[in-house]
This record gives sequence, C-alpha cells and structure tokens, in this order.
Amino acid sequence: MRNGVLADLLTNRITSRCLLLFLAVGLAIANLGCSQAQQAQARVQRLALEKQQREYKSPVNYAPREVGSDPKTGKPIAYDHKPRVELSDAKAGKYLFKWIGYDGKEKTVVFQRGDAVDVLVSASVSETFQGQYLYLYTYQVANLLSSGTYLSDFILQNYAKDSRPYEVNGVRTTLADLRLLDNFRNLPRDGSSRQVGGILIGQMSNLNEQFSKGSWIDYGILSTYKPQISPGKTFAVKITSTAPPGIVECRVTGGELTLQGVDEDMPGELEDMLPGYEQFPHGYTIGPVDHLKPLSPAEKTKYVLDQLPLFKKAGWITDKTLQRYEAQLKNGSLETISAHVQQDLKAEQITTEVLAIIQGLK
Repeated sequence: MRNGVLADLLTNRITSRCLLLFLAVGLAIANLGCSQAQQAQARVQRLALEKQQREYKSPVNYAPREVGSDPKTGKPIAYDHKPRVELSDAKAGKYLFKWIGYDGKEKTVVFQRGDAVDVLVSASVSETFQGQYLYLYTYQVANLLSSGTYLSDFILQNYAKDSRPYEVNGVRTTLADLRLLDNFRNLPRDGSSRQVGGILIGQMSNLNEQFSKGSWIDYGILSTYKPQISPGKTFAVKITSTAPPGIVECRVTGGELTLQGVDEDMPGELEDMLPGYEQFPHGYTIGPVDHLKPLSPAEKTKYVLDQLPLFKKAGWITDKTLQRYEAQLKNGSLETISAHVQQDLKAEQITTEVLAIIQGLK
C-alpha cells in the first residue's frame, strides 16, 4: 500500500513538472512573439496612399427616360431604360454600366475605377551641380502586388517655379519633353527631341479643387509605354530645384480611365455615379517648397513641429521617436534632432523623407 502511494506521488510530481515545463516553454514562446511584435512596431514603415471607400450599385429609384412628346397630346413619351451596374472584375475595379437605349437595344459602357491600385511612394533627396547646386529629388512609386491593375498616372505637387522633371525611369528629359509645363512652354526651342517615350509630362489645372494649391506635375503613363507598371513593378522619377524639401501631396491612378462603350449618351442616373479627381489615391511625400528658404531658426523649428502629425500619418516616424522629436522641438532644439537624424534613419526610426526635410532646414 505504501509503495502504491509513493508511486502515485512520484507520478504526480513528474506530471506537475512536465506541466510547469510546458507552461514555461509556452510563456517563452509567447514572450518571444511579443518581443518580435514590439520590435516590428518599433521600426518605421511607410504607408500606402489612401483610397476612398466608394460603392457602385444599380440605381433603385429613377425616372423613365423621355424620348420625345406625343404630337397630338403634347405629353412626354417615356420608357423604362433599366439602368444598372454590374461588377465585371472586382480586383481590377471594372464595372459594366448597362441600360436600354433609344433603339430598344441593350447598351454597355465599361467603367474602370481609378483607385484599383495600391501604391507606396518613397522619396529621398541629394545634391547635384548643374552650373549651380540643386536639390535632386528621387521618387520610387511602387505599384504593390495587391493592386488590381497597372499604374497609369503619378501626379506630384510642388511649390517652386524652377521645379524641373529631370529623369523618368532612368531616361534624362529634354526641353521637348517638358513643353506642356507652364514653366517650360515659352522657352526658346533648343533643337532637342523628346527622349521620354510613352510618358506624357503635363500639368494639372489649378481650377480643380484637388490641384488648386501649388503646381502639380502629371506623369501620364500612356498605353504605348512598355512594359506597363503592372502590380509588383516600380515607376521612378527625378526632379531638380533650388528649393529645399518640404511636405507636398501626390496622387496616382490605375488602369484606362477613358470610358469604353457605345455612341449614345449614358443615362443621367449612371453618369452621376462617375467620380471626379477625388477618387485618385492620395497621400504625402516631399518636394520643392520655395517658402522654406527664408525661414528663421524659430520658424524652421515650428515647421517641423507642425508637420509631425503628417510624418506619423504617412508612416515616416515611430511613436517613440515622434514623442522625442516633439519634446525637443518644443524646447526649440532643431539642432539636437539634426545631430542625431542620421542615426535615427539607420535605426529605422524615421524614413528618408524626414531626414531630407530636417537636413534641408539646416
């Protein structure tokens, strides 16, 4: 009997030790996971451009379509044109807008939403000498693998009259490439021919609300440009300017935005669904900002302090570093930040965008 009790006690102790060992291992694994998660959170990570949430659905309430009036009674003649929206390709953002036409036959227009791309924009700044020292801005516009179609436009804001598109995907621009930009339209011709084939470098009208501030350069990637900037590929551009870097905006589009369909006007109910420029994915990057040149040291400090929320929104700075910068800037210590900005970049606490802005304000 005694031996049986001892055997049970021994078994219980072994079982308890095994359970404790399993618990210890489990806690270690959990702690390791938490530690790795904390490390991941402690590293800066740029965020993709933002997109609006918008649905395209068949209209529920609509008036019959008028085709004329009765010659005897003068009353309008109308018919049910059955306007509707059908999803053609969810990932590619393609829809079919359908209705019964004036001839009684079904009409179809293919609509491509412009936000069917997930795009990450990264930027850095260096110096170049071309008769004078200039800032050289380099942009990497990544069309992520999660996108549903190819990149068709990169639209970049700036606040400097001398901003010049310098290079597109490794090809240097000439004056002939820049004729659609206000600052280059009236310059004497230098005999050069276009070098950047398949890319239309134009300027967005400031009459549109989304492009009313500053100047917006549009890199339109034509269907003739090969290979397309399909999901997983990157579009690279460079611009030069004497103006230092500050925060600017950018927008992109994806796919062929021209409506493809019939020679009959679309019914108003469907036409009203078509979005404007607000549908273009939108975000922040850095670009030439002339008004930063004459700032006093105190104004430079205030500028960086005011931009910290946008640094965070764009994914350019970690929470811990943001708090440190905020405290130092409130004490008027932009110099302290400048002294350590390279180490912060190396430690993945900030991105090259933050580095460029702070170094440009020295």
